[in-house]
Amino acid sequence: MRSLSPCRSIFSLSLAGFLLGTAGFAAGSAGEDFGKDVQLAPFVVKGQRLSISIHARTKGDRKYAEAFAEDAVGIAYETMGKSTGAGLVIVGREGEPHPVVVIRKFLAMSAAGQLDPAVAAKTRELVELMDRWKATLNIDQDAEDDEKDFKITFDMIMPALPLPLEGLASKLYQLSWAEGFAEAKVDQKLRALTLAELESDALAKYDWAFYLPPRNAYVGVQNAVMQEVMQKEKMGLFKRAAIKSALVVFKPAVKKAVEGFRKGMLFLTVLRARSGWSKDDIKFLTGAYMEVLMPDFKFNGGTERARALAAIEQQKVKNAEYAKDPYISPARLATFDPAAYAPFEGDYGKLPVDKQGKLVKDGKPPRALVRQDDAWLWRYRRGKPTVLHPAGERLFVSADGKLSVQFKIDEQGAITGAEERRERHRQTYYKPGFEPKPAVAATPAPTK
Repeated sequence: MRSLSPCRSIFSLSLAGFLLGTAGFAAGSAGEDFGKDVQLAPFVVKGQRLSISIHARTKGDRKYAEAFAEDAVGIAYETMGKSTGAGLVIVGREGEPHPVVVIRKFLAMSAAGQLDPAVAAKTRELVELMDRWKATLNIDQDAEDDEKDFKITFDMIMPALPLPLEGLASKLYQLSWAEGFAEAKVDQKLRALTLAELESDALAKYDWAFYLPPRNAYVGVQNAVMQEVMQKEKMGLFKRAAIKSALVVFKPAVKKAVEGFRKGMLFLTVLRARSGWSKDDIKFLTGAYMEVLMPDFKFNGGTERARALAAIEQQKVKNAEYAKDPYISPARLATFDPAAYAPFEGDYGKLPVDKQGKLVKDGKPPRALVRQDDAWLWRYRRGKPTVLHPAGERLFVSADGKLSVQFKIDEQGAITGAEERRERHRQTYYKPGFEPKPAVAATPAPTK
């Protein structure tokens, strides 16, 4: 399964420390005219004239944003095969808070009862928006995450993320901008805010708007993140020095990863606004695009643009295949005989081996089904197990319905493996020692 998660590791390391620099509000020029810094940036893709509005306050920022947006929006146009619409890219400036700061302030004031009741009623919309961003990034979503491992969390990287400015998030950012990002003034404005003011939108003329953090936001971030990593892992002086040296070597790769992630998020923003495709289809198309943009330290033939378009076309085929047989959550059985499910208990997947091909002592299987009270645990090699309940003769489902496990049998009724399914994921773990027969390619029909 391809998602955004494989693409975020290097990016996350480069951004988490930026939280320290954007944790609060910064002073600015209150009431600064937003429109005066917006200019159209025209470009051509396959003979089609397109344009994007760029809000930037320096020539350097504008030049960077134009080249950045042309790449990502051009790919989006070729992916959709139609207009990308009227779009706006806003380049952040050093010292200004990220849009998430005012969003969280709004949520905190709402919880404290400091907002007009009609305005506070919109809180749920913002919570759902934050949850959607988190799900899109696939952060803190993995059942196999180990609590002992150092993890880049959603909260750590969120203040530094490039984000689509949509719905209330856009309106709150505009409000913060109008008050010059001054914390006291923003606080006062939110307390007096009416529903009519909240629902007004100066950016409504655009089909989509995108916030792009300052270009060099990642500079100086690596040390802050690595210090947390080293504290978590209790590293010695020698290992710390080795890691710091490695960061110098990999700095260009980190920069490339940051740029790739930013382009991926803009690509996602345009597709959500203009494609008409499902959120899942868009998420996986974005993952395919970003995977090409991430540094892999390999020599790749052809241009990056050509490889990106090829990967996107392959994902389109996968999206179409998934649509033919999508995951449907099965219903739990109200009554069942626990003894009927006992034969399915045990290990699944290949057991770990050493370099000599010998089984590792006390090595854990990739998956295992274990009985626990009136339910079963679906254990992973790492991380927390998932509680499963019977949903059919050879079928289990998780309590939240997001995962199912179907056990496979052969002609003699012997259990051969377990197929794990969830949205966009389908994988079979065979019983240790069982070797599936290789698939036989279909014989093409004879031509006349």
